[in-house]
Amino acid sequence: MATYKIFGAGPGGLYTAWRLASSGRLGAGDSIELVEWGEYRFPGHDGTRAPAGRICTYHHKDDPDQSYIELGGMRFIDWALNEKTGRYEGHQLVSRTIDALGLRPFVIPFNTTDNPLLYLRGQNFYQSQIGQAGPDGKPFAAPYNNPPANQASASDLFNAVSQAITGQPYTTRQDQCRFYKNGVLPEGFKSGVYRPGDTVGNISYWNIFYDFAGNEGYDYANDAGGYTSNVISWNAADAAIYNGEFAPGGSYKTLSTGYSTLFETLYAAARDAAQQRGIDFALTQGCRLHSIWHDEAGGIRYRTAMANDPYAGAGAEQTADYAFLAMPPRAIDLVAQATRFQDMSPGYDFLNDREVQNYLNSVILQPSFKVAMFFDSPWWENTPYPPKLSGENSAVTNVFGPTITDIPLRQVYYFGNNAPTPQPPGQARYGLLASYDDMDFTQFWQEIQLDVTERRSLALSQNFQPLHGPCHASPTMERMLLAELARVHYGRPEKAGQIPEPLETALVDWGLNPFGAGYHAWAAHYDITDVMVHIRTPGRLGGILGSNVFIVGSAFSNDQAWVEGAFCTAESVLIDFLQIPSIIRDLKEYPPICYNTWA
Repeated sequence: MATYKIFGAGPGGLYTAWRLASSGRLGAGDSIELVEWGEYRFPGHDGTRAPAGRICTYHHKDDPDQSYIELGGMRFIDWALNEKTGRYEGHQLVSRTIDALGLRPFVIPFNTTDNPLLYLRGQNFYQSQIGQAGPDGKPFAAPYNNPPANQASASDLFNAVSQAITGQPYTTRQDQCRFYKNGVLPEGFKSGVYRPGDTVGNISYWNIFYDFAGNEGYDYANDAGGYTSNVISWNAADAAIYNGEFAPGGSYKTLSTGYSTLFETLYAAARDAAQQRGIDFALTQGCRLHSIWHDEAGGIRYRTAMANDPYAGAGAEQTADYAFLAMPPRAIDLVAQATRFQDMSPGYDFLNDREVQNYLNSVILQPSFKVAMFFDSPWWENTPYPPKLSGENSAVTNVFGPTITDIPLRQVYYFGNNAPTPQPPGQARYGLLASYDDMDFTQFWQEIQLDVTERRSLALSQNFQPLHGPCHASPTMERMLLAELARVHYGRPEKAGQIPEPLETALVDWGLNPFGAGYHAWAAHYDITDVMVHIRTPGRLGGILGSNVFIVGSAFSNDQAWVEGAFCTAESVLIDFLQIPSIIRDLKEYPPICYNTWA
């Protein structure tokens, strides 16, 4: 009889629970417990309140029959054969999990427009206008003083930088991983700072992009790319390959009932599989991992604490045979801080081991903020600058946007009337992801979560809003949102009065504890492949042979910012350390992580 404790019931934790329960490795007498800090208030489609980490499908007024907006992760890349290359591409584990859970009938396109509306440096224009003759007969240029910037799209500039850094395309996961480990700048690379043969993984993407494109080119990529996180000081080897995924016109998939459906169903499947096999299965919400260490014999010891009082004393010491830290780096850091002050002698505080701490700091936290607004009409369709949501091919459907700006809104997505249950005329609700922003822009909105009439009564470090689901925006924030939306769609902030009053405005600030970020990126000066392999077993990295404490999640994966990354790290742990057969079609073609033994 073995005890499996999974701390964190987001995508990585739920996937781990499902695979453990359905693998055939566990049986009667074994136990699986999901320990989840959050007590999510939004209901699941089957009446449960299933946890989902940074996945949050929010329906208007919390009514699952109403329209919804994704306030967390919202899409995936379906696994399919690329007839040109002869290889399967996409997110294999998410796709296969959806199929295994019977959700394929609910898969729909989540298309992005190939002609986004842009609002940059005070100008409203569409991407298709760039390079085309304007009223004066001259080619229209984006308002940036750099030839690569004003003659091409931001994605073209990203591709040019990637090509200069890599020298050739790396299309397979194995080749990409080899580049992360050993890639060097190619012969002919021109720079005043870097030289051919320099190790790319030791270069900051911000530094090399700025060196390549200049100040205006960098600003254009930052502004028109939509994600500040894509141009920060992260590992240039990873960034050069990763940044091609967000080009306009991308084809993604989601679920018609909302992305949270996958995780509600995954939780139910794990629970049911456990019950069928006589495995004791439990979900404990409102409880968090406080501290964890190994005893003198290598056994796992830990304490938990109640989430509603972060300063309460830790609970009684407990033991486990296997422990999975399905937690983001910020949460693991909070556990490490608490563990440092525990009386564990004789014992081993592996999370605070010098090498473990170094590897835990190998990823950069990228705060993210999302704001949903619901209206009684799709007013954006009848403005001077409406979004182009049909694509060049009129047969393209389910185009969600984005509109891209350099103001704090950053990106706008148009979910429209997507209620699972059709609403009668006059009762339909139209959803707008009014702001999808990251990095420095999150603080702009964070400061007006409180109304202008309020004083702060709760420290931001103690604000665990993401654990309780979306909260409503203040009147001040609503007015700011409408003013910025008026700039984008009407060209003038004073036109905000022409936008109807929102029926509801809800938000999630993923930069708050315990998440600390909406997504993560690899830092420069790390061998990504070595970190990816060893951080999964922090106890073993800290010198404890045979440690059965594992870290899973998207942060330390080959697919950061995607659910696929969380699934892949969990899958790699299960097949490498628990000998559970993989559901991956071909491990050589699709390795779940980068292995550091690859030359």
